[in-house]
Amino acid sequence: MNNKLSFIDLNLSDTGLLPNFCDVNVVFMLILLVELLALVLTSAPATINFWDQLAFISMLMLWIGLLNAAVLCKARRWLNALPSQSGIFFSFIIMMLISLIFSLVVIAINNQLLLDDLTSPLSDYFLARIMLISAVIYAVLLRYFYVQQQWKIHIQSHSKAQIQALRARIRPHFLFNSMNTIASLIAFSPEKAEKAVVDLSDIFRASLREQNTNTLNDELELTKSYLAIETLRLGERLNIEWNIDQSLADTEVPALCLQPLVENAIYHGIEPLTDGGMISISATHKDNKLVLCVSNPRGNGAMSKHESNHMAQENIHQRLNLAYGKNASFIIKEDKLTYTVVLEIPLTSQSI
Repeated sequence: MNNKLSFIDLNLSDTGLLPNFCDVNVVFMLILLVELLALVLTSAPATINFWDQLAFISMLMLWIGLLNAAVLCKARRWLNALPSQSGIFFSFIIMMLISLIFSLVVIAINNQLLLDDLTSPLSDYFLARIMLISAVIYAVLLRYFYVQQQWKIHIQSHSKAQIQALRARIRPHFLFNSMNTIASLIAFSPEKAEKAVVDLSDIFRASLREQNTNTLNDELELTKSYLAIETLRLGERLNIEWNIDQSLADTEVPALCLQPLVENAIYHGIEPLTDGGMISISATHKDNKLVLCVSNPRGNGAMSKHESNHMAQENIHQRLNLAYGKNASFIIKEDKLTYTVVLEIPLTSQSI
């Protein structure tokens, strides 16, 4: 999820313990955190003036922080593959070793320069203080990462349950209508009946697939398979207008985020109208977001003869919130003639 609740860039599909320390945003926030801690530590009594103390502590902590980030960046895959407790233990040992080695290097440089007590930036019990402060900071940080990991696992499980609920909810009327349509085609148009069976199997295969995301192209193909069956049933009453930006074909989107909206558009918009109507489906790029739009007629303001429970819409809305937080939007626009659902999904490489 690009749900930025912390200084890490949260990715719900990545439930490892450690964030991506190779990411420039994480490194930037790490530097800010280090400088904040340096200010706090500098406020303690010191043998040298404030600015010299701040400069020394900032330099010391910045080097330790960046060295930790570099090592954890390289070791992240291995550490995240370990059980949580083992990952925490080895991460703590690695970071403490980095603090120890760097502190010993600083002490050696100080001794090499032969600085006296008045000119040396090192305070009494320097090594012990650095190791104690490091231990406390690392323990708190790893505890925070562990809590974040458990939260991501919980969110991912909840999102998966939402998808499974949507998959289980294939409207009986659609299945019955599809089978009746196929049966009626067998006698005089076996080719169309065979194609309808293939399309129906594609829909069920997608509904049983165990994944949280699809590419936009996969969602479009699933929707086209669904529309092919409904076109056989509704004939000229159903018209489709496509406006798809092909450069977005490989964009990751939540699984089953488009077909249920199109199904709602047919069920509540096209079927109640004697002459049918047109459903508009678009996928465009705006403000670094993928904008998915499904629009259907309302028949001069007449309400659908079917009672809508908005289950699919609510399901998709909740999954967008879980995956992207405030970075995604679920918008319903309606007037007397048209009902439109708009999804705005951040264009990132991250999955939900």
